[in-house]
Amino acid sequence: MLRIALVEYINTRPFLDGLEKHFSAEEVSLLCMPPAACGTALQKGDCDLALVPVGAIPDMPAIEILPDYCIGAEGEVASVFIFSQVPLEEAESLVLDAHSRSSNGLARILLQHHWNLNPSLLQPKSRNFGQIKGSSAGVVIGDQAIRMRGQYAYVYDLSLAWQEMTSLPFAFAVWAAPKGRLDSLWRQRLHDAFKEGVEGAAQSAARWADKFEIEADFAQQYLTSYIDFRFNAPKHQALNLYLQLLSKLAVPGQHELHYI
Repeated sequence: MLRIALVEYINTRPFLDGLEKHFSAEEVSLLCMPPAACGTALQKGDCDLALVPVGAIPDMPAIEILPDYCIGAEGEVASVFIFSQVPLEEAESLVLDAHSRSSNGLARILLQHHWNLNPSLLQPKSRNFGQIKGSSAGVVIGDQAIRMRGQYAYVYDLSLAWQEMTSLPFAFAVWAAPKGRLDSLWRQRLHDAFKEGVEGAAQSAARWADKFEIEADFAQQYLTSYIDFRFNAPKHQALNLYLQLLSKLAVPGQHELHYI
């Protein structure tokens, strides 16, 4: 049996639907969890394949990344934001999202290289969106970000900001497995499952919108227009650039993290 960890948000439901169509319950076990937990599960050997946040890749050198599908976007992604009640340049602190690795790293890169800002960075142990108030902005990702968009005076789409900075799309999460775990047959069957799932994204939107408390029309637009599942050459280029910039964030004194 292949244990597969995937994100518990609506943006992965096309993948889940494709996997359920192509594999029996005896062949695969589907484990849904927050994005950051997917990387941890793969690291610990709790799964054989995971939809890994790209921010976790530096911690996992002994993996193979499947080349064709991802969770990505060309410009706006509509579910990865910095929210704030004041303009970002007036924010004194930025609360990171406890569910995130990729987007927290992306926010830090944008602060340094795109916006040239240096707020205090607060890393909570769990999600507490009540901390996003006054002069404290916050990163929020996923379905919760979709539902919260109208609650803040200032909304910054991180994928759009990345495109403005680099002229590239972005890949938030990629499929990865331990080196040597997947043979050619598994790879082909997984490719076929992902392909069918992505091609049926509109059907996934209709199926899952109510469960995730997202309006049906927006769910359709989100999974067919905002999310781009192709892990194509520009996204490979974007991933390499992101990892390069991420590796330089640990400069002492720049954007130090404060755990709360």
